[in-house]
Amino acid sequence: MNNRPVQSRCVLGVDLGTSSCKVSLVHEWGSVIHSTTAAYPTHAPQPGWAEQDPQDWITAATQAVVRLMTSPQAAGCDVQGIGLTCAAHIGVLLDEQHQPLRRAILWNDLRSASQARDLHETQGKLILHQSGQIASCSWTLAHLRWVLEHEPSVHARIRRILLSKDYLAWRLTGEMATDHATAVSSQLYDVTTYQWSDRLCALAGVTTDMLPEVVPARTIVGRLRADMASAMHLPADIPVVTGTLDSATELLAADCIRPGDRMIRLATAGGLQIVTNQLHRHEKRITYPHVYCHTWYVQAGTSSCASAVQWARDRFAPGWSWEKLIDCAAASPPGSQGLLFHPYLQGERAPYWNPHLKAGFTGLTLAHDTGDLLRSVLEGTCFSIGDAMRVMEDLPASNLPIKIVGGGSRNALWVAILASVLNTPLVPQPEVDSALGAAILAWQSLGHETASFVTHASQPVNPDPHLADLYHERFEVYQSIAQRMLLTSQDKKVPLS
Repeated sequence: MNNRPVQSRCVLGVDLGTSSCKVSLVHEWGSVIHSTTAAYPTHAPQPGWAEQDPQDWITAATQAVVRLMTSPQAAGCDVQGIGLTCAAHIGVLLDEQHQPLRRAILWNDLRSASQARDLHETQGKLILHQSGQIASCSWTLAHLRWVLEHEPSVHARIRRILLSKDYLAWRLTGEMATDHATAVSSQLYDVTTYQWSDRLCALAGVTTDMLPEVVPARTIVGRLRADMASAMHLPADIPVVTGTLDSATELLAADCIRPGDRMIRLATAGGLQIVTNQLHRHEKRITYPHVYCHTWYVQAGTSSCASAVQWARDRFAPGWSWEKLIDCAAASPPGSQGLLFHPYLQGERAPYWNPHLKAGFTGLTLAHDTGDLLRSVLEGTCFSIGDAMRVMEDLPASNLPIKIVGGGSRNALWVAILASVLNTPLVPQPEVDSALGAAILAWQSLGHETASFVTHASQPVNPDPHLADLYHERFEVYQSIAQRMLLTSQDKKVPLS
């Protein structure tokens, strides 16, 4: 008798996130069998800097895949392909031997603020027209300009430039390519011609031949090399799919594919995304190509969301479980006894686009306790999302409840606060994440039907009418304080995305 387990067709979704790599094993019918993560360090040689060693991504991805494939849950799984996704804007600069020249600068790094300001003031119209966005210190264009000015010997040795997931794909397959949305995130890509822009590249001191071929997100970029397959406990020659940005794969996993569909991310950064049927250039928001042709999605994001909650836990409740933290915050009354928190721990994106804004508590007294501090951080992130959403009011939106994804979607108190702050129903989808979306792209590249992957929506979380009134009043105070903070910030001209 043959006692070998029945083989199940599966794919891997690999997400190179801001702080860790997550890998999910996804069955052909869309269910996540198991997931693992492996973290990597973020280096901050100076205040406001954030950079990572690309080799750490490879190490983490390998560790996460090995843990996954050697887990009991993976027994009998026949891996058919690998899909990739990543955070935006993270460029890897390679020398003639294709070795990284320096650590990769992250999207939340503020060092290139002056370069972004100069680009905006001198070439703002060109950059907005060709890239679809304003110049800012989150984008690869400004990062490259900083390297040109501050590390000219490094810049002179650049021969190839890859974005983070594309560097991983190259290490996995030996092939270099990217997708349209990730190309847009570099701010070196012309959205009017769907080609790398000579003029934008010139602003960064690079040339278009340094950049990879741009292909659709579902393209099989190559097949898993034997050495990487051995290291990851996988068969060689597995197809590796180009994939796309984490925000785009989350939209796909949440089934936000029609114009007007809306989704809010409660993740490291937060904000609203709306699917549209055309490119909408705007100085206070971001637009990317959707994975479905002829559609786009628009973002209005806040820089510090779950990262602000993590910061509060580390400072005010070190060692606490998340359950204890939420119970403590829930014990504080709505409005946090008059305490307000502005989560500008890394400057702010929409609607202020100012890297010099600083976080702060307003109204703090001896009467406030840990629960008030924690609840005010949750409320402050919700106010920040509501503030950012003001720049989306001109866009047509569906009447359906807004879907909530990211780690925060599992936090019932946080979602309830957000529903009342926005005064609109929300549908948490805690099973949706970018690794799942990357796996869906992998299945689609292999010709699998997409209908199988529509996730099961949970029940809507409706706003509390009384709390909505309270939060409306508090939001007006929040905005007035934000305006005063804006006026006293170091530099109001420098945009940040």
